[in-house]
Amino acid sequence: MNTHRLTWPAFALAAFFAIASLFLTTQANRFPSTYHPDEPSKARQVLQGEYNFHHPMLLLTVAHGLRALTGAPLEQEAVTVTGRWASAIFTAGAIFCLVLVAAQLGGLLAAAGAGALLTTSHELFELAHYFKEDPALLLGISAFFLALLAYDRAPAWPRALALGAALGLAISGKYLGAVATPFAAILLWQHRRELPLARAAGLAFLGLAAVLLLVNLPIFLHPALFADGFTREVDFVVIGHKGITRSVPHGVYWKIFIDALMPVRWLPIAGLLLVLYYVGIVRCREKITRAEWLLAAFPLVFALLLSFSPKTHHRYFLPDTALLLTLAAIGAARLPQLLPNWPPARHVSAALLAFALVVEAPTFLDYYRGFSHDGRTALADYVRAHIPAGTVIVQDKRVDLDALGLPYQFRGKLFAADEGPLDKLRTEGVEYIAVADGDYGRFFLKNLRPTDEGADDYARRRAFYEQLFAQGEKLYECQPGTLQYLQPHLTLYRLPRQPQP
Repeated sequence: MNTHRLTWPAFALAAFFAIASLFLTTQANRFPSTYHPDEPSKARQVLQGEYNFHHPMLLLTVAHGLRALTGAPLEQEAVTVTGRWASAIFTAGAIFCLVLVAAQLGGLLAAAGAGALLTTSHELFELAHYFKEDPALLLGISAFFLALLAYDRAPAWPRALALGAALGLAISGKYLGAVATPFAAILLWQHRRELPLARAAGLAFLGLAAVLLLVNLPIFLHPALFADGFTREVDFVVIGHKGITRSVPHGVYWKIFIDALMPVRWLPIAGLLLVLYYVGIVRCREKITRAEWLLAAFPLVFALLLSFSPKTHHRYFLPDTALLLTLAAIGAARLPQLLPNWPPARHVSAALLAFALVVEAPTFLDYYRGFSHDGRTALADYVRAHIPAGTVIVQDKRVDLDALGLPYQFRGKLFAADEGPLDKLRTEGVEYIAVADGDYGRFFLKNLRPTDEGADDYARRRAFYEQLFAQGEKLYECQPGTLQYLQPHLTLYRLPRQPQP
């Protein structure tokens, strides 16, 4: 299947959806920074100029620049909102790149379909609201495949430079971006006759080095700190996180794949379009370009790599979500090529894309409304009405009632269990404990287990929560909502003054 040349309508579509995404993802992005467990540390790094290098520097570098450009105050909440703007900009940039990828491989219909599906993707929309590196990685991966298609179409020295620079952008988003390196090497090798491999690789390396140095200068100035931060991240990916691990490979990301592409399980339109895409490239494999084969393979390789890490979260799947939605739009647009003797095929393609958008819309609207609803306020209202001011309340980190300025004494860092055991809390006069499923839930999942080093802490914390659930009086429960950080599952317990037999 021949690629399409990029024309001004394609760039206009890409710009339209990028702007639409930026508008949507910057709505209701001023919730407290402490609601997300990782955002406060990002803000502190920007404020203090001292970095832990748990991730590369693209997010923090851009956040620094935006803060200076906008004159945002040097305080945690303002810097966090600036960082969320950076994530929204990265997401908009990624959509711009992927719409152009779809335009080249499937024409304007594919571009419009990809733009609409990406802009209304609940996963892209949610993650663009957080001061986290995942949208930065998405931008890098999206720019990489746009550059890969360009080099495949016409291997030349400027495009080799651009390919290396895009790879540098992916690596600067997250260390995981380095998984794109073999894909670049394969394409450079395949075009070694048009542009000698040594020259092409040298130019790509020059582009890569320039971006890495420009974006990540503090890393090169503090190699020892970088080594510590990088080693920590590798350990989390390979061994586990916070003393907990799981068996690998695992199928956690299969559910995330279904959630991302099939928000309505009985009507998996985007999933069917993705099947249509892969069926199409197999049936027409002699017409598929080298770059497209690499693009089609990347989501599969990436998902396989994720399945071998005990550290899991739906945000890690973000590059695959975006690429698979893009491929689904291309698959729909190619239906007339697969069925050339069926005149209605083009109209059916457009109808399928429109239907996929309609199916996604209710889920997107749930997420959109979710950012205007703070689940903690309901618990806070109960606490104000029923517990005297000044009372000590022990809480898990994700409960975070102190972020609302309540007149109580709050204790607890990561787990309420670390303030226990319950008998100790009773002797100290503590009656109230608020817990969050996002914290204690890890101790009750069957597919998680402690690492050898974390076994004692795991057993102690689990025993604390088991005893609390058995002996505590449940006073109030805030059911989980759409967004885990704004509507977490919270429960408030009161301890009996004497331990139960």
